[in-house]
Amino acid sequence: MTHLEVQTLLAKLLRREEVPFDPPTEADWKVLESRFRCRFGDDFKAFIALMSEFTFPGEILNVSRVRTNGNDAILIAYDLEMKHSTWDERMIPFYAIGNGDYFCLASSECPQSRVFYYDHETEAFEPYCDSFEVWLRQLPDFLA
Repeated sequence: MTHLEVQTLLAKLLRREEVPFDPPTEADWKVLESRFRCRFGDDFKAFIALMSEFTFPGEILNVSRVRTNGNDAILIAYDLEMKHSTWDERMIPFYAIGNGDYFCLASSECPQSRVFYYDHETEAFEPYCDSFEVWLRQLPDFLA
């Protein structure tokens, strides 16, 4: 999906932030991509950038290192999970549901990664969607 398509989808589902935050810069993305040795897809980058404009239930983890909504950064959540659980090092969390569960991308599959759901009770990663685009298109049902 293009940036405009993601923006149009989110505008139908979410309210706008009263004061927008800083979207990730190219330098922010380079840090993340270097850390995970992968390249993220354009639809994922568009979604994360647009989280500086829209509110989302739960915690979409941040990539930006400047003025954010206060949610944890992807790197912080990843590092904490790597220390305190049996986290799969290939899994990149991007959405903290709020009870220890996450939606993740697999670094080994980027830029076209499936979306995985991590259940903290079973400590298992299960495929959830065939792609990030499918995850985005299912948001209306997920958020209903």
